[in-house]
Amino acid sequence: MKITAITLRQPKENKGNLKAYADVVIENCLVIRNLKLIQTKEKIILCFPSRKVKESFKDIVHPITTDFREQITNEVVAKYKELNN
Repeated sequence: MKITAITLRQPKENKGNLKAYADVVIENCLVIRNLKLIQTKEKIILCFPSRKVKESFKDIVHPITTDFREQITNEVVAKYKELNN
C-alpha cells in the first residue's frame, strides 16, 4: 500500500518524549489521524491511536502486518527528520 500524504503537527506544549503528532493518508482512500512520534533512548517510535479501556490502552487502528507497520513508521520518521534537521 502506498502512503500518499503525511502531515506532522508539533505538540502545543512540551510533553516529555512526545515529538509530534502525525496524520497519514493511505492511497488517497484512508486517513489515520493522531499517530504519535515518541522519542525513546534508542530511536523514535510511532504509536497508533488508542483509547483507555478499563486498566489498559487498546489500539483503535493498527497495521496487521509487520511489513506495513515498518513502512508507515519509516516514512513518518523520515518526514519528521527531514523537517527537523
